Amino acid sequence: MDEIPTDLEILEDIYFRYHEDFRKYAKKEPDRIARIRVPIEVEDIAKACGVEEDMIFGRIFYHFNKKYSYTDADGEVTTFFTTEKFEGLSVNFPLVASVLADKYAEKKQRETLFFIAGIAIVISVVSLLVAFFV
Repeated sequence: MDEIPTDLEILEDIYFRYHEDFRKYAKKEPDRIARIRVPIEVEDIAKACGVEEDMIFGRIFYHFNKKYSYTDADGEVTTFFTTEKFEGLSVNFPLVASVLADKYAEKKQRETLFFIAGIAIVISVVSLLVAFFV
């Protein structure tokens, strides 16, 4: 069975694949409706992640949209992913970057906790050895 890509892997692919498109937005003659909305090709992301296109579309549209979209105090909705009539599928790129930064922070925190737990186990084993052999 093929591995299912993690949210982190999908978000990394979107970020690194479309970062340059986000940066090169032209204010005078824009090539899309809004700077923050960057059109994406689900097929390319799926290919890079090694899964079917429908899997990536479903994850982005149903999972990411529900998990990362939000409504502010004024009732305005900010969506993670949208389908625009003229632009096709697009993501809120700053929101992608923000979620990716959170995922990196979570990963670093998890790695730190595992490292501390590993040190605690080593200290415990050394303590047991010292207690039995001294």
